[in-house]
Amino acid sequence: METIEIKIQVPREILKNIPDISKYTYEKFVLGLYLDEEISTGKAARMLNMPQDKFLEFCGKNNIPYFRSTPEEIQTEIQIMVGL
Repeated sequence: METIEIKIQVPREILKNIPDISKYTYEKFVLGLYLDEEISTGKAARMLNMPQDKFLEFCGKNNIPYFRSTPEEIQTEIQIMVGL
């Protein structure tokens, strides 16, 4: 996969509790892409060099739900399944 380098500037004081800012920033970037539905769970897992099940655990640790359907969407799906 071809890569590019991105450079950002942030205030030093916000980094004092983050030991590896490059790793932290990359992980949050990948999670953001996943949340925005730009990439799949599989792609996100590959980008973070982890198995897909570990990525799902990682999402949970970062308060990102695997299932992002609304209650209405879930109800509609249930009604469709009951009608089968």
